[in-house]
Amino acid sequence: MPEKDPTTYTAITYLWVGLLAMAGGLVAFIRRLNRQRKPERLSVVFIKLIGEMAVSAFAGVVTFYLCEYLETEPLLTAVAVAISGHLGGNAIDAIGKKINHLFSP
Repeated sequence: MPEKDPTTYTAITYLWVGLLAMAGGLVAFIRRLNRQRKPERLSVVFIKLIGEMAVSAFAGVVTFYLCEYLETEPLLTAVAVAISGHLGGNAIDAIGKKINHLFSP
């Protein structure tokens, strides 16, 4: 089996990771939109949605790499990717804090 490295994963792998993470982000976005009291213009909503999808996809890819490093089972990896997509920026913050804690003197 080839060494695990970001360049050795197939496009299909990145596609499912991105779509799963963005699905989690879409759920979070819809929930926030439903709780919102003040209506916004549709163009503003779409711009926010695009931003949410980008952040969710990034969080999902970072989580995927972390799960691969930890040799997590594929099904658990999928769950972690979806949840981190739902958390978006909060997932990135949590991973960053943990990494800072691990490497701090």
